[in-house]
Amino acid sequence: MKRYKRICALLLAFLLTAGTAAGCAEKEQDTVKEREKITIWYYWSQSYVKKELANLVNGFNRTQDEIEVTTQYVPDEDFKKKLALSMADGNMPELALVDSSDFHYFHAMEPFVDLTDEIKDLEEYLPEVKEACSVEGRMMGLPYGMNCAVLYYNKNIMEVHGAKVPQTWQELYDTAVKLSDHGHYGFGLPAVESEESVYSFLPLLWSMGGEVDSLDSAGSRQAFHLLRQMTESGAMSRQTISLTEGDLLRQFVEGNIAMMITSSSMIASIRDLNPFLKYGVTVLPAADDSTRTTVLGGEIFGVTKGAHQDAAVKFLQYVSDKERMSSYMDRSAYMAPRRDVLEDQYVEDPLNRSMIEIAKSARTREFSVEWPYISRVLTDAMGETVIGEKTEDEILREAAERMAEIRRGDL
Repeated sequence: MKRYKRICALLLAFLLTAGTAAGCAEKEQDTVKEREKITIWYYWSQSYVKKELANLVNGFNRTQDEIEVTTQYVPDEDFKKKLALSMADGNMPELALVDSSDFHYFHAMEPFVDLTDEIKDLEEYLPEVKEACSVEGRMMGLPYGMNCAVLYYNKNIMEVHGAKVPQTWQELYDTAVKLSDHGHYGFGLPAVESEESVYSFLPLLWSMGGEVDSLDSAGSRQAFHLLRQMTESGAMSRQTISLTEGDLLRQFVEGNIAMMITSSSMIASIRDLNPFLKYGVTVLPAADDSTRTTVLGGEIFGVTKGAHQDAAVKFLQYVSDKERMSSYMDRSAYMAPRRDVLEDQYVEDPLNRSMIEIAKSARTREFSVEWPYISRVLTDAMGETVIGEKTEDEILREAAERMAEIRRGDL
């Protein structure tokens, strides 16, 4: 009986101690401060750049215990609409990673936070990237990285057909026709209703003397006519009107397209999807007068005004650190927006290093509130040209009229 009482006493003591400990733990847990939560919206579809953004977010979250950053992917074709709607109803994310050409449009809808006095070493950022997010001399965003449009070609297909890398747009057409057979198309570029399609087409428009404000000019007509020639000859599929940049990339990697125009940042994706593919990357073809040009692209972080803007700024201060950027920029497949980081980039990667030289001849797109409307006119004209149901004269006359309406403010 004594032994039984002793066991009961020990058990009771254990339960009382455990209960006290649990109560203390619960009380201690109640005092733990909840992290301030902020969200980043982005539209990247490539796995490598998603992974690098995730690494940055996780790294920042581990360095402190006050702020927790999360990300939300929004498909590129829906991004503009969803972000614009979120601005209209006051339900915006704390951070948005937007295309550089769209920044002024979004800023006009709902001004982003002024970062001029918040980010160190802004003088090291290239003038081209600062222009995209500058408003009246103030930095209203933070550039993430740069890329440019280039020509990719499948070396195996070129060798089989005895073809050389085209140096002019006429040679591009002739080569595309030569490379087209039952197994693949000779050429492709995205023509879906998206900024990435405009990005790939603008160098062709510019180098032939065309401009967005003169879509019915001789130079612009020549650029759109090349698209019509490509599809009518069977050198480019009419399905390009439904192909995103990522779709086009997969078609190229699988050998269904011999040549394509797209972003220099796709080099990383090709290496990831098919490390054994024999391919080359080079400057875009030249016009008859030897004029070569490309387009500069990239993304910009915008911080939403509100209760969590200081937390969002702290994340951007983490991202913009020179040493940190030097470590993550190469892995993200971009060219650094900071001059002091860019000059040492890709020193052991000749192919990506050559992209930096190509980017020196790049033009920037128009940084204006009207650009999304201009972009829509261009993609509509591209799609109609590829489909071929209307005459080129009709397509470009209507496009020029719509562009004039935009410039008059009749949006």
